[in-house]
Amino acid sequence: MVTEKTIKQLIRKNGSPKVTLTFPTEKIGIERRQNPIRLKNQLTKAAEKLKSQGMKVDEVETFLKPARQLLDQSLFWSEMGYGMVIYIAPGYFEVFKLPYDTSEMIYVDRDFLITPLLPMISIDGSYFILAISLKQIRLLHCSRTSITDVTPEELPANFGEWLGEKPEQQIQFHTGANEGEKAIYFGHGANEEDQKEIAEEYLREVEKSATRVMNQFQDPMLPAGLSENIALYRKVNHYGRVLDNNITHNPDELSDTQLRDRGWSIIKDFFLNDLFESLENYRESSLDRVSTDPSEIIPSTVMGKTGTIFITKDLVRWGKYDTDNHKVYFKNQPENGDVDLMNWLSIKGIETGSNVYVLPKDEMPEHAELAALFRF
Repeated sequence: MVTEKTIKQLIRKNGSPKVTLTFPTEKIGIERRQNPIRLKNQLTKAAEKLKSQGMKVDEVETFLKPARQLLDQSLFWSEMGYGMVIYIAPGYFEVFKLPYDTSEMIYVDRDFLITPLLPMISIDGSYFILAISLKQIRLLHCSRTSITDVTPEELPANFGEWLGEKPEQQIQFHTGANEGEKAIYFGHGANEEDQKEIAEEYLREVEKSATRVMNQFQDPMLPAGLSENIALYRKVNHYGRVLDNNITHNPDELSDTQLRDRGWSIIKDFFLNDLFESLENYRESSLDRVSTDPSEIIPSTVMGKTGTIFITKDLVRWGKYDTDNHKVYFKNQPENGDVDLMNWLSIKGIETGSNVYVLPKDEMPEHAELAALFRF
């Protein structure tokens, strides 16, 4: 899971050079075969950049080896997000699978490219919904605008199928109940305690498989189902990020999209409370407290004046910052020593205590590419 702590650790990582590889990934179908090919092509280009900066051939091969080893790891490519970011530095290697797409870029600099990760702590936080019912278990990986069914393949299609594979439980489940006894949602025939015991065993198997998938992302999870079934699941749960809230409704009556939307209405404040407050403060502030001018925002941030920065997703602006004269020089194409100033600004903002948000263009203040709210 990407948190502010993750970002700060990347900013503080020692060693140089630092290489960041970013590219969109295909989640399903035959197009998934393109994912390792894209990485292979990026590694070829990254190697050329490193050589052009004076690194020897054998040093380049050693430096990029952890990333090249991914090319032959079929399990790694079996579960994809919509984008990928890879960080490589001396003695350091990290991969992040993103729940949103990202542009393709090879960035070699003294700093990592952190902007592709910032939406994870801005508006595109991802979460799980586990729909628990008699007819079907669904594990959905969602963001505000996307849904991916990540239900483990090893799970039985439904409770009845699981029960059919357990003859001893089937006998217990269908005997011993007196007419009129209360039956919980999982079935009819056994007495209530027997039903709960059998349901718990089933949910333990569900929990084990679901937690294996969720642990790969460490995103928060919302359970969906009737209250008694959710209570049983919570009893057997070992996943550390199950939220206290529930979607209390029979999930068989809801589509994946309806579950996602109900989940988002519950969880959005968990992700976006600080962002919404910052946007409201921007709207209500006087003109001398806000700016959309990069030539003003960047020096103000370096000097600690900026409280909040809003950057358009995937925005790249090449150039340099003159620290002696506090001037910004922009370039259409990067030359020696030029950096992505939006990434550089993000790093300086975080280092000086600013809140930094990366947003879609249509949600930016004044629909600007860059905006800032000043402290004073």
